[in-house]
Formats: sequence, C-alpha cells, structure tokens
Amino acid sequence: MGGPIQYFADAGGINVRVRQWGHAGPAVLCVHGLGSHAEIWDELGARLAAQGRVCLAIDLPGHGLSYKGPDFDYRAAGHAAMLARLLDSLGQQAVDVVGSSLGGLHAAAFATTHPARARSLALIGAVGLAPLAPQRREWTAGYLARMDRDAVAERLRAGVYDPARVSEAYIEETWRMNNSAGAAESFAAIGRYYLGSINDDIQTDRLAALGERLPLMLIWGEDDVTVSYADARQAAACLPRARFEALPRTRHIPHVERPDEVARLLSQHLSAVSTTVLESA
Repeated sequence: MGGPIQYFADAGGINVRVRQWGHAGPAVLCVHGLGSHAEIWDELGARLAAQGRVCLAIDLPGHGLSYKGPDFDYRAAGHAAMLARLLDSLGQQAVDVVGSSLGGLHAAAFATTHPARARSLALIGAVGLAPLAPQRREWTAGYLARMDRDAVAERLRAGVYDPARVSEAYIEETWRMNNSAGAAESFAAIGRYYLGSINDDIQTDRLAALGERLPLMLIWGEDDVTVSYADARQAAACLPRARFEALPRTRHIPHVERPDEVARLLSQHLSAVSTTVLESA
C-alpha cells in the first residue's frame, strides 16, 4: 500500500509514464539517464515522500513505457519543451528538478529555458556541463545501436562502485524495455544526437547566467567512470553559486548506490530553497 502509484500523462501528444510517491507537499521531478527508466528512482522516491514531498519520476520518451519512435525531438530542447507540457498536464506550475546523467542535461535545459518553472535544480553525474570527447560520443552511439543483454548488464554494473547493487531482475527489466517496440528507432535518433549536436547544448554558461535565481546542487561520485569527476570539478568552478557534493566510493548513480546520503543532501538543498522562497515572499 505504501509504494508508488503510476499512470500515464499527455505531454503535448507524447505519452509519458509517471511513477509518483507521496500525495501532498512540494513536487520534485526526477529525470533519469540514457537507457534507464523511472524505477531507477525507487529508493530515492520513497525517501523524498517520507520528507513530505511528492516525487514524480518519469520515463523519458524512447525509454521505459513512455512513447517510443521517431516522432519526437530527442535533443535537449525537445525534452525541455516536453517537460513543460508534462507539467501543464499534471497541473504543476513549478517543481524542484533532479536530473541524472543525460537526464541532467535535459533537466538543466528545462531549467534554463523555463526558469520560472524550476524552483531548484540538482544534477547527479550529469551530462551537459562539459563537452563530450569524440570517442565517448562514438562509443555511446555504438552502445545504443547494440543494446543486447550483455551490453546492458555491463553498462549498468559500470555505473556503480559495487556491482551487487544492480540486480539481475533490474538488468532483465532494462534490457526488455530497451528492446520493446519503437526503442530501436528512438535510440537511433539519440545516437545521431550524440554524434551530431549534443555538444552545442552545454548548459554551464546558461546555468551560471541564472545565478541565485536558480538554487543549484551538483552531486558526483568520486569514482564515476561515465561522466568524469574531474570534468565536473572544472565545471563547478564556473558555477560559483552551486553547491558541490562529492561522494567517495561511488560511481555514476549515487541515488542507487547511496540513497540515504543523496536523500539527506537533497533534503538540505530543498529545505534551503523553501526558506529562500519564504524570505522572498
């Protein structure tokens, strides 16, 4: 009885699956990374709800049980517009936003293009703060074209310091979702984005321009082998108002590896946002 509810919402003609924890309180929108789905937030979602918040974790288009196929703009701008339409459908004017990996790029693009609708932003191992090297972009496009079970298992286990954190059931679920109808067309489009214009969408300068108008937290695993910790530190130097939190013995998905610690950090971040809003009122 205490688990999340789930439902589908229309985002301007795009069907999006939502998993929701909590029924009252400020809303937190969680945006997963490449090749993932909403269940990646399960442990964190329950903890945010216990803090008195409503956690909304979605399947991005092309992922999970949401729309899959070629009729979507898979660039950051397309996702930012989709998130705005989704919030309209959910009756949410403004939310706190948490984005992981590629979902961090999309979350940041939403916040920079719709600043009145993002109360705050937390980025976890996010793409979009530093350019991706050609080899990384080519590797990702190749992975998206392959997407067999072994590749899915290898990538998921590489995302955590302790591979035991990734269950066989989660690997199976991810592999099946990533090979369902329309997924190949979606991943092909995302692969073209990686090979083409993704580095045009770096968000660091745009986030810096928002300054104190957008409370910003960066959470990074010190052992992240997917999105470089060194690059994150460099980007953080360009974001002097951002709070940077480094987690030892942690890789790319701290919300899976250290949900208690991430929930504690987000509680501090979101409580500070609430205080700022009250002081400004």
